[in-house]
Amino acid sequence: MGAMTTSHNLSRTAAIWVTLASAALFGLATPAVKPFIAGIDPQLAAGVLYLGMGMGLLIAYLSRGTPAPNVAKSETKWLLISVICGGIVAPWLIFWGLAHATATATSLLANTEVVFSTLLARFWFGERYSNRLFIGVVLIVGGAMALGGLRGGMDPLPAVAVVAACAFWGVDNNAMRQISHADASFVGSIKGSVAGVSNVLLAIVWGASIPATGSLLGIMAVGLVCYGASFGLYVQGLRVLGAARTSAFYGTAPFAGALMGVGLLHEPVTVNLVASAALMGAGVWLHAVEPHPPIGPHLVDVADADPDR
Repeated sequence: MGAMTTSHNLSRTAAIWVTLASAALFGLATPAVKPFIAGIDPQLAAGVLYLGMGMGLLIAYLSRGTPAPNVAKSETKWLLISVICGGIVAPWLIFWGLAHATATATSLLANTEVVFSTLLARFWFGERYSNRLFIGVVLIVGGAMALGGLRGGMDPLPAVAVVAACAFWGVDNNAMRQISHADASFVGSIKGSVAGVSNVLLAIVWGASIPATGSLLGIMAVGLVCYGASFGLYVQGLRVLGAARTSAFYGTAPFAGALMGVGLLHEPVTVNLVASAALMGAGVWLHAVEPHPPIGPHLVDVADADPDR
C-alpha cells in the first residue's frame, strides 16, 4: 500500500491514471463480494467490508510511523460527513440493492454517482465546467432509466436503493475533496474503522445473525484490497482533479464491475444492459474529455501553473 503515500504534486496525467486504477479496484468490489453475501444482513456485510478497508489502511498508516494527519479541527466536519454518508448510509443501501439484483446491473447503475458528484460539485462547491458535463449527466440518467424501464431490467426498489446510495456517495466525494490534502491512510483508516464498527453494531442490535467465518473473511478481504487500496489512490487523484472530474474518471468503475459480473459470475447480457452501458459510457466519456480544469473556492487553475496538467 505504499502507493497511497506518493507526493501531492502529481501531474494531471498521472492523477488520471491513478484515478483509473482506483476506479478499477472499486468497480471490482461489487461482483467480488457478491458470492459472499447470500443470506447475510446488508448492513452487517457493509460493516465487515469497511472493517477490512480500515484495517488495511491502519496497517499502512502505522507502518509509515504515524505521520501528521494534516486535518485541522475545523475540517473534522467533512470527515464526519464522509463517514456517515459514504461509510454508513451508502454501503447499506447498495448492499441491499445488490442482494436483490445482479452484480452487473448494480455495477452499471452505480454510474449515477457521477451525476450526483458533478451536480454537487458545481452547485454546492462552485467547481466550474462546460455544458458538456451536463449533457453527460443526461446520458447517464438515460442509461439508469434503461436498466429499469424495459423487460429484463432492474426491479424498482433495488434500483432506488442503488441510486440513493450513489447520492450519498456524491456527498461523500465532495466532502472528501475538502480534506483531500490530509494523509490518505489516516483518513481512510478512520473512515473504514468507524463505518465498519457502526454498521456491524447496528446490524447486531437490529437482530442480524452472524454468518459463517468464511463469508466474513471473504467480505473483509474484498474491503481490504478493493476498498482500501482504491481509497488511497482515489484521494491522490482528487487532490489534482477536483470532485466532479475525479468522479467522471471514476465512472469507469461500474464497467469493470459489469464485465466481471458477466465474465466470472456468468450473469446474463440483456438488451437493457447493452443500452444502459452505451448511454452511460457516452456520458462518462463526455465527463472525461471536459476541457476546463475545475476552479472553485478550494481549487486553483492548475492549467497555467503546469503545462502537463
